[in-house]
Amino acid sequence: MTASALPLAPSHSRIVQLDGLRAIAVLAVFAQHALKAPLWMGVDLFFVLSGFLISGILLDRKVRQQSYFRYFYARRARRILPPYLLLMVVSSILFGLAWAQHWYWYAFFATNIGDALNQSGHDSLNVLWSLAVEEQFYIFWPFVILLVPERLLGYVAAALIVLVPVLRAVATPWFDSFWPIYYLTPFRMDLLAAGALLAVAVRRDRDALEPYKGLAVLGLCAALAVLAWLHLHFPRFRAANTPLSNAGLYSVSLVLCTSVVVIALQSKGIVKRLLCNPVLVYLGTISYTIYLIHLSVLYVLWPLHLNRYLCAALALAITLVYASITWFAFEKRLIFGARRQAQSQPQPQPQLHTHAPVGGGVGGHARQQPQSRA
Repeated sequence: MTASALPLAPSHSRIVQLDGLRAIAVLAVFAQHALKAPLWMGVDLFFVLSGFLISGILLDRKVRQQSYFRYFYARRARRILPPYLLLMVVSSILFGLAWAQHWYWYAFFATNIGDALNQSGHDSLNVLWSLAVEEQFYIFWPFVILLVPERLLGYVAAALIVLVPVLRAVATPWFDSFWPIYYLTPFRMDLLAAGALLAVAVRRDRDALEPYKGLAVLGLCAALAVLAWLHLHFPRFRAANTPLSNAGLYSVSLVLCTSVVVIALQSKGIVKRLLCNPVLVYLGTISYTIYLIHLSVLYVLWPLHLNRYLCAALALAITLVYASITWFAFEKRLIFGARRQAQSQPQPQPQLHTHAPVGGGVGGHARQQPQSRA
């Protein structure tokens, strides 16, 4: 299954199995909200994927030495803003303008700060906190990649992975609950940094992760076992707001999500066929809008007091219809129309390093960094 079988970019510019992984992440988030399943790690998987994909794009632009910031932020604006603005309109129609009392959080992609301060609009807009984390990460990470030599970038990402759990533990006494630790960008950057570290590794050597595939499987199983044990024996562990719970729990999730991404990047046989399944690839393609709208749909249906599973099925159907309409109505054109226009213009030849070909990542070619929407 190649990406060309769906209305996507050419298959050589995408790592198709990551679309399938993105679908699994958004379905986990949906199950958490619709069925109260303990799958809050779905958002963490999105963070690792974003760190990987965004870092790859930025490293490619840095080597090309062309329109670094303009390209990156224009691409982000085309992808993020239209569905975001439409969500605000739909939310205002359905639930009113309570969010306007704190409009600045929504205008400046800072809703995670608003949520940490209990200053937000309707609860259906709570999903925007993770988008705020990513947008805040996008403010400074392009400068890090531009200014730090590539040979040192992996050390910077590794340092964040080590330091952020310490920061979570140290900051725990500052807060009355675990929610600020969960919501605020400084405490979640280790996930994005883990994705960036993977991007640096596969850029240097497209097979760099192959020796770690077995370790990733072990990490996945160990993390799942720890999370299952905690859920069964200490179901309130996440809400305990102790240095151990805040520092340790999200690091276990990091091991889980990073291991899953490594396995996906190195997948072959049945695992790759599963992740490249056309249904999963399509769901991954529209996952951003699925994520944005699904909680609003649930809040519309919950007052009807339907059976939980019937409500979830109906909400999923409505969510998929909405996301599909917006994808074909304008998202697809905004993303790939602009990309085709840019590709039709003459491009200067990138300055390739003999020891690290551009785009030497999994699923890419020697002269092209794998790109996908984050």
